[in-house]
Amino acid sequence: MPGKNEDEKRFAQLLEQRGKFFNDTYLDGEGKTRHSSFKQFAQAAHKPGDLVDTQTSYVLPLVLGIPSNHNKAKVAANLAATVTRTNKADNGTITPPHSLMTGFIGTAWISKALSDSGHVDAAYRLLLQTNYPSWLYPVEQGATTVWERLNSYTHTDGFGGNNSMNSFNHYAFGAVGAWMYSHSLGIERDEETPAFKRFRLKPEPDPTGKLSYAKGYYDSMYGRIESAWKKNAAGTTYEFSVPANTSATVYIAAASRKDVRYRAGKRKAGHIEFLRMENGKAVFAVESGKYSLSTP
Repeated sequence: MPGKNEDEKRFAQLLEQRGKFFNDTYLDGEGKTRHSSFKQFAQAAHKPGDLVDTQTSYVLPLVLGIPSNHNKAKVAANLAATVTRTNKADNGTITPPHSLMTGFIGTAWISKALSDSGHVDAAYRLLLQTNYPSWLYPVEQGATTVWERLNSYTHTDGFGGNNSMNSFNHYAFGAVGAWMYSHSLGIERDEETPAFKRFRLKPEPDPTGKLSYAKGYYDSMYGRIESAWKKNAAGTTYEFSVPANTSATVYIAAASRKDVRYRAGKRKAGHIEFLRMENGKAVFAVESGKYSLSTP
Protein backbone atom coordinates (compact mmCIF):
# COMPACT_ATOMS: atom_id res chain seq x y z
CA MET A 1 0.00 0.00 0.00
CA PRO A 2 1.28 3.55 -0.72
CA GLY A 3 3.11 5.05 2.23
CA LYS A 4 3.28 1.79 4.21
CA ASN A 5 7.01 1.31 3.71
CA GLU A 6 7.62 -0.34 7.07
CA ASP A 7 4.81 -2.83 6.48
CA GLU A 8 6.19 -3.57 3.03
CA LYS A 9 9.63 -4.25 4.49
CA ARG A 10 8.26 -6.46 7.28
CA PHE A 11 6.09 -8.57 5.00
CA ALA A 12 8.93 -8.94 2.47
CA GLN A 13 11.11 -10.32 5.26
CA LEU A 14 8.36 -12.70 6.36
CA LEU A 15 7.95 -13.90 2.78
CA GLU A 16 11.65 -14.62 2.51
CA GLN A 17 11.72 -16.43 5.87
CA ARG A 18 8.62 -18.53 5.23
CA GLY A 19 9.79 -19.37 1.75
CA LYS A 20 13.16 -20.55 2.99
CA PHE A 21 11.47 -22.65 5.69
CA PHE A 22 9.23 -24.34 3.12
CA ASN A 23 12.10 -25.07 0.73
CA ASP A 24 14.29 -26.43 3.52
CA THR A 25 11.54 -28.45 5.21
CA TYR A 26 9.19 -29.75 2.54
CA LEU A 27 11.37 -30.12 -0.59
CA ASP A 28 14.20 -32.58 -1.14
CA GLY A 29 17.16 -32.22 -3.50
CA GLU A 30 15.04 -33.29 -6.48
CA GLY A 31 12.28 -30.80 -5.73
CA LYS A 32 9.91 -33.52 -4.53
CA THR A 33 7.57 -32.77 -1.64
CA ARG A 34 8.23 -34.52 1.68
CA HIS A 35 6.37 -34.82 4.99
CA SER A 36 7.60 -32.89 8.02
CA SER A 37 7.07 -33.92 11.64
CA PHE A 38 3.69 -32.15 11.66
CA LYS A 39 0.62 -34.41 11.74
CA GLN A 40 -2.88 -33.05 11.36
CA PHE A 41 -4.29 -36.31 12.68
CA ALA A 42 -2.57 -38.34 15.39
CA GLN A 43 -3.30 -41.62 13.60
CA ALA A 44 -1.52 -40.52 10.42
CA ALA A 45 1.03 -43.16 9.39
CA HIS A 46 3.59 -40.97 7.64
CA LYS A 47 6.98 -40.16 9.10
CA PRO A 48 9.19 -37.08 8.61
CA GLY A 49 10.86 -37.33 5.22
CA ASP A 50 8.25 -39.63 3.69
CA LEU A 51 7.32 -38.77 0.12
CA VAL A 52 4.17 -36.68 -0.49
CA ASP A 53 4.45 -36.24 -4.28
CA THR A 54 0.80 -35.35 -4.96
CA GLN A 55 -0.55 -32.88 -7.48
CA THR A 56 -1.75 -30.32 -4.92
CA SER A 57 1.52 -30.49 -2.97
CA TYR A 58 3.21 -28.99 -6.05
CA VAL A 59 0.37 -26.81 -7.32
CA LEU A 60 -0.01 -24.54 -4.30
CA PRO A 61 3.70 -23.72 -3.80
CA LEU A 62 4.03 -22.91 -7.51
CA VAL A 63 1.05 -20.53 -7.73
CA LEU A 64 2.07 -18.85 -4.48
CA GLY A 65 5.65 -18.34 -5.69
CA ILE A 66 7.24 -20.30 -2.83
CA PRO A 67 9.86 -22.53 -4.53
CA SER A 68 13.30 -20.91 -4.74
CA ASN A 69 14.83 -20.16 -8.13
CA HIS A 70 16.92 -23.29 -7.64
CA ASN A 71 13.84 -25.46 -7.01
CA LYS A 72 11.15 -23.92 -9.21
CA ALA A 73 11.84 -25.84 -12.44
CA LYS A 74 12.21 -29.11 -10.53
CA VAL A 75 8.91 -28.59 -8.67
CA ALA A 76 7.17 -27.79 -11.97
CA ALA A 77 8.60 -30.92 -13.59
CA ASN A 78 7.42 -33.00 -10.64
CA LEU A 79 3.92 -31.55 -10.96
CA ALA A 80 3.85 -32.42 -14.66
CA ALA A 81 4.98 -35.96 -13.78
CA THR A 82 2.07 -36.41 -11.35
CA VAL A 83 -0.30 -35.45 -14.18
CA THR A 84 1.18 -37.58 -16.95
CA ARG A 85 1.60 -40.78 -14.90
CA THR A 86 -0.96 -43.24 -13.55
CA ASN A 87 -2.08 -42.62 -9.96
CA LYS A 88 -3.90 -44.52 -7.23
CA ALA A 89 -7.26 -43.14 -6.06
CA ASP A 90 -8.43 -43.18 -2.43
CA ASN A 91 -10.46 -46.33 -3.13
CA GLY A 92 -7.38 -48.14 -4.43
CA THR A 93 -8.22 -48.03 -8.14
CA ILE A 94 -5.53 -47.05 -10.64
CA THR A 95 -6.39 -43.91 -12.60
CA PRO A 96 -5.14 -43.25 -16.14
CA PRO A 97 -2.61 -40.55 -17.06
CA HIS A 98 -3.97 -36.99 -17.14
CA SER A 99 -6.41 -37.65 -14.31
CA LEU A 100 -7.53 -34.93 -11.90
CA MET A 101 -6.23 -35.99 -8.47
CA THR A 102 -6.93 -32.74 -6.63
CA GLY A 103 -9.53 -31.61 -4.10
CA PHE A 104 -11.27 -28.25 -3.79
CA ILE A 105 -8.15 -26.15 -3.26
CA GLY A 106 -5.82 -27.83 -5.73
CA THR A 107 -8.44 -27.97 -8.49
CA ALA A 108 -8.73 -24.19 -8.56
CA TRP A 109 -5.03 -23.74 -9.38
CA ILE A 110 -3.69 -26.84 -11.14
CA SER A 111 -4.24 -25.63 -14.71
CA LYS A 112 -2.66 -22.24 -14.00
CA ALA A 113 0.31 -23.89 -12.30
CA LEU A 114 0.87 -26.11 -15.35
CA SER A 115 0.50 -23.29 -17.90
CA ASP A 116 2.61 -20.77 -16.02
CA SER A 117 5.43 -23.30 -15.62
CA GLY A 118 5.54 -24.16 -19.34
CA HIS A 119 3.41 -27.31 -19.33
CA VAL A 120 0.50 -26.02 -21.41
CA ASP A 121 0.18 -29.39 -23.15
CA ALA A 122 -0.45 -31.14 -19.82
CA ALA A 123 -3.06 -28.52 -18.89
CA TYR A 124 -4.99 -29.20 -22.10
CA ARG A 125 -4.70 -32.98 -21.75
CA LEU A 126 -6.10 -32.62 -18.24
CA LEU A 127 -8.96 -30.45 -19.51
CA LEU A 128 -9.95 -32.85 -22.30
CA GLN A 129 -9.69 -36.13 -20.35
CA THR A 130 -13.01 -38.02 -20.31
CA ASN A 131 -12.10 -40.97 -18.07
CA TYR A 132 -12.63 -40.86 -14.31
CA PRO A 133 -11.51 -38.74 -12.53
CA SER A 134 -11.74 -35.74 -14.86
CA TRP A 135 -13.80 -32.65 -15.58
CA LEU A 136 -15.48 -34.21 -18.60
CA TYR A 137 -16.28 -37.56 -16.98
CA PRO A 138 -19.50 -36.19 -15.42
CA VAL A 139 -20.47 -34.79 -18.83
CA GLU A 140 -20.09 -38.30 -20.26
CA GLN A 141 -22.47 -39.44 -17.49
CA GLY A 142 -25.11 -36.87 -18.47
CA ALA A 143 -24.14 -33.86 -16.31
CA THR A 144 -25.49 -30.46 -17.34
CA THR A 145 -24.26 -28.71 -14.17
CA VAL A 146 -21.04 -28.84 -12.14
CA TRP A 147 -21.25 -31.62 -9.55
CA GLU A 148 -19.69 -31.90 -6.10
CA ARG A 149 -18.19 -35.26 -7.00
CA LEU A 150 -16.78 -36.33 -10.34
CA ASN A 151 -18.78 -39.55 -9.95
CA SER A 152 -21.90 -38.13 -8.29
CA TYR A 153 -23.87 -40.31 -10.69
CA THR A 154 -22.71 -42.86 -13.26
CA HIS A 155 -24.49 -44.96 -15.85
CA THR A 156 -23.13 -48.15 -14.28
CA ASP A 157 -23.37 -47.46 -10.52
CA GLY A 158 -26.11 -44.86 -10.25
CA PHE A 159 -25.52 -42.71 -7.17
CA GLY A 160 -22.99 -45.26 -5.88
CA GLY A 161 -23.68 -44.60 -2.21
CA ASN A 162 -22.92 -40.88 -2.50
CA ASN A 163 -26.35 -39.75 -1.29
CA SER A 164 -25.14 -38.33 2.05
CA MET A 165 -23.01 -35.57 0.45
CA ASN A 166 -23.69 -35.19 -3.23
CA SER A 167 -24.57 -31.74 -4.54
CA PHE A 168 -25.41 -31.43 -8.23
CA ASN A 169 -24.79 -27.67 -8.25
CA HIS A 170 -21.34 -27.18 -6.78
CA TYR A 171 -18.85 -24.67 -8.14
CA ALA A 172 -15.51 -26.07 -6.91
CA PHE A 173 -14.72 -28.24 -9.94
CA GLY A 174 -15.95 -25.42 -12.19
CA ALA A 175 -12.86 -23.41 -11.28
CA VAL A 176 -11.26 -24.60 -14.53
CA GLY A 177 -13.46 -22.00 -16.25
CA ALA A 178 -11.18 -19.26 -14.90
CA TRP A 179 -8.20 -20.89 -16.64
CA MET A 180 -10.16 -21.13 -19.90
CA TYR A 181 -10.66 -17.36 -19.79
CA SER A 182 -7.25 -16.28 -18.52
CA HIS A 183 -5.05 -18.78 -20.36
CA SER A 184 -6.82 -20.45 -23.28
CA LEU A 185 -8.53 -17.21 -24.39
CA GLY A 186 -5.81 -15.18 -22.65
CA ILE A 187 -8.05 -12.41 -21.25
CA GLU A 188 -6.18 -11.11 -18.22
CA ARG A 189 -6.39 -7.92 -16.17
CA ASP A 190 -3.43 -5.58 -16.01
CA GLU A 191 -2.51 -5.35 -12.33
CA GLU A 192 -1.35 -1.75 -12.75
CA THR A 193 -4.66 -0.59 -14.27
CA PRO A 194 -7.93 -1.52 -12.52
CA ALA A 195 -11.26 -2.52 -14.07
CA PHE A 196 -9.84 -3.54 -17.48
CA LYS A 197 -9.12 0.03 -18.55
CA ARG A 198 -5.98 -1.60 -19.89
CA PHE A 199 -5.68 -5.39 -20.04
CA ARG A 200 -3.67 -8.25 -21.53
CA LEU A 201 -4.60 -10.62 -24.34
CA LYS A 202 -2.29 -13.62 -24.05
CA PRO A 203 -3.99 -16.65 -25.65
CA GLU A 204 -2.51 -20.15 -25.39
CA PRO A 205 -3.76 -22.39 -28.24
CA ASP A 206 -3.75 -26.12 -27.55
CA PRO A 207 -0.28 -27.46 -28.49
CA THR A 208 -1.58 -31.05 -28.50
CA GLY A 209 -3.91 -30.32 -31.43
CA LYS A 210 -6.90 -31.95 -29.72
CA LEU A 211 -8.67 -28.58 -29.44
CA SER A 212 -8.62 -26.71 -32.75
CA TYR A 213 -10.32 -23.46 -31.70
CA ALA A 214 -11.57 -21.41 -28.78
CA LYS A 215 -13.81 -18.34 -28.73
CA GLY A 216 -15.23 -16.28 -25.88
CA TYR A 217 -15.76 -12.88 -24.31
CA TYR A 218 -15.76 -10.98 -21.05
CA ASP A 219 -18.19 -8.12 -20.42
CA SER A 220 -16.10 -5.49 -18.64
CA MET A 221 -17.45 -2.18 -17.36
CA TYR A 222 -16.00 -0.57 -20.52
CA GLY A 223 -17.63 -3.03 -22.90
CA ARG A 224 -17.17 -6.50 -24.31
CA ILE A 225 -13.65 -7.92 -24.62
CA GLU A 226 -13.49 -10.70 -27.22
CA SER A 227 -10.77 -13.24 -27.89
CA ALA A 228 -10.61 -16.19 -30.26
CA TRP A 229 -8.05 -18.46 -31.86
CA LYS A 230 -8.28 -21.14 -34.53
CA LYS A 231 -5.69 -23.61 -35.75
CA ASN A 232 -5.63 -25.16 -39.23
CA ALA A 233 -3.09 -26.44 -41.76
CA ALA A 234 -2.04 -22.89 -42.64
CA GLY A 235 -1.25 -21.87 -39.07
CA THR A 236 -3.05 -20.11 -36.23
CA THR A 237 -5.42 -17.14 -36.52
CA TYR A 238 -6.21 -14.83 -33.60
CA GLU A 239 -9.20 -12.48 -33.40
CA PHE A 240 -9.54 -9.76 -30.77
CA SER A 241 -12.01 -7.01 -29.93
CA VAL A 242 -10.88 -4.18 -27.65
CA PRO A 243 -13.68 -1.91 -26.30
CA ALA A 244 -13.77 1.86 -26.78
CA ASN A 245 -11.70 3.91 -24.33
CA THR A 246 -9.47 0.95 -23.43
CA SER A 247 -6.17 -0.48 -24.61
CA ALA A 248 -4.49 -3.87 -24.44
CA THR A 249 -1.12 -5.59 -24.59
CA VAL A 250 -1.24 -8.56 -26.97
CA TYR A 251 1.10 -11.56 -26.74
CA ILE A 252 1.36 -13.89 -29.75
CA ALA A 253 3.54 -17.01 -29.81
CA ALA A 254 6.03 -16.50 -32.63
CA ALA A 255 9.71 -16.98 -33.45
CA SER A 256 10.01 -13.33 -34.56
CA ARG A 257 7.99 -10.22 -35.34
CA LYS A 258 8.04 -11.13 -39.03
CA ASP A 259 6.05 -14.30 -38.32
CA VAL A 260 3.00 -12.30 -37.16
CA ARG A 261 0.73 -11.08 -39.96
CA TYR A 262 -1.84 -8.39 -39.27
CA ARG A 263 -5.19 -7.75 -40.98
CA ALA A 264 -7.67 -5.05 -39.95
CA GLY A 265 -11.04 -6.29 -38.71
CA LYS A 266 -14.47 -5.44 -40.10
CA ARG A 267 -14.73 -2.49 -37.72
CA LYS A 268 -12.13 0.25 -38.03
CA ALA A 269 -9.06 -0.92 -36.19
CA GLY A 270 -7.11 1.26 -33.84
CA HIS A 271 -3.38 1.68 -33.59
CA ILE A 272 -1.17 -1.41 -33.25
CA GLU A 273 2.49 -1.16 -32.31
CA PHE A 274 5.13 -3.85 -31.96
CA LEU A 275 6.88 -3.54 -28.60
CA ARG A 276 9.31 -6.43 -28.16
CA MET A 277 9.93 -10.16 -28.20
CA GLU A 278 9.43 -11.77 -24.76
CA ASN A 279 9.77 -15.45 -23.86
CA GLY A 280 8.95 -16.68 -27.35
CA LYS A 281 6.06 -14.24 -27.87
CA ALA A 282 5.73 -11.12 -30.02
CA VAL A 283 4.27 -8.34 -27.86
CA PHE A 284 2.06 -5.57 -29.28
CA ALA A 285 0.26 -2.54 -27.88
CA VAL A 286 -3.23 -2.02 -29.34
CA GLU A 287 -5.94 0.59 -28.97
CA SER A 288 -9.70 0.01 -29.20
CA GLY A 289 -10.90 -1.82 -32.29
CA LYS A 290 -11.06 -5.26 -33.88
CA TYR A 291 -7.90 -7.13 -34.84
CA SER A 292 -6.98 -10.25 -36.78
CA LEU A 293 -3.47 -11.66 -36.52
CA SER A 294 -2.04 -14.93 -37.79
CA THR A 295 1.12 -17.00 -37.57
CA PRO A 296 2.37 -19.85 -39.75
